[in-house]
Amino acid sequence: MTEGVLGIIACPMLDDNLVYSLSKDSEKKEIVIVRNEHNGSLVKKLDKFGIPYSYIDWGVVVNGGYKPVENTYNILILMIDLGLHSKPKELKEKVEDLSRKMKPSVDAFGYYLGTCGNYAWNIPQWCTDTLGKPAAMFCDENGCLCDDCVGVAIAGGPRYLQMQKKYPGHFYLFPAMATNFDDFMDADQADSAAIEASMTDEMREQLGIEPGRDGYLRWLLRMGDYKNILKINTGLGEPDDYEIYAKKVAERTALNIIEAEEGWASMQPTDDIYAKCKSFLKQ
Repeated sequence: MTEGVLGIIACPMLDDNLVYSLSKDSEKKEIVIVRNEHNGSLVKKLDKFGIPYSYIDWGVVVNGGYKPVENTYNILILMIDLGLHSKPKELKEKVEDLSRKMKPSVDAFGYYLGTCGNYAWNIPQWCTDTLGKPAAMFCDENGCLCDDCVGVAIAGGPRYLQMQKKYPGHFYLFPAMATNFDDFMDADQADSAAIEASMTDEMREQLGIEPGRDGYLRWLLRMGDYKNILKINTGLGEPDDYEIYAKKVAERTALNIIEAEEGWASMQPTDDIYAKCKSFLKQ
C-alpha cells in the first residue's frame, strides 16, 4: 500500500494524462485539489470517471493547514494557467515559486507540464537539488525530458523531429489541444490584439488578412506555410468530443484535417511519470 503525499503541479493541456493514470490505478487515494480558476477541465473529467476529490484553498496549504490522511496515498493537485506556455520565463518562475510553497506539505512532486521554451530547465533535477524532494516529469524511453505537450503525446523530441520530416507544413493537434483551443490561443491574445489594432483596412486588404482574430490566425498560418492539421489520436479524452472540436479548429484555421498514422501516439511518457511518482512514496 502506498503512503505519503504526492504533490502534482499540472497544466490543463495535460490533465487528460493525469486523469487517465488516476482512473487506471485501483489503489485507494485521497485527492485534494487546490481551488482556483484553472480546475474546470480537470474536475469535469474526474467527475466523468467517478473519481472522488475534495477542495482546499491555496492559502490554507501555504499556511500549513493541509492535513493528509495518515497511512494513505494522498495526492495534492495544483493546476496552473495554460496561458503560461507562451511565457517561458513566467512559467519557470511560477512553477518554482509554487513548488517552494508546496514543499512542506508533500513528500514528492509530479510535474504534469512541459518546459515550453525553457530547454535547459530540468524541473525534477531543480526540485531535487533545490528543495530536496524527489520529482518526475514526462520523459521519453531514454529518460530525456519531453519539452512540450506534443512531445508528451508522441514520446519525445527525436520522434518529434521524425514527425516534422514526415508531416511538414502541419499544425499538430491532439485531444486536449482541440478542447482547450480558445485558452491556448488566448495566451497570445494581447500581443495579437495590439498588432491587429494597429492595422488599417488598407493594410489588411493588401496583406489578405480577414477581419477578426481568426482572420489574423489564418494569415499567420499561411505565412508559415501550414496547409493541414495533423490529428493525433492519443486515445485520451472523449473521442466524440475530439472529433467535434477538431472540426471546429479546422474551420477556424481554414486547414484540412489529416489523420496521423497509427503508431505515432504513445502512452509511455504518461505511464512512466505516474509509476515513478508513486515509487517515491512509501510502499
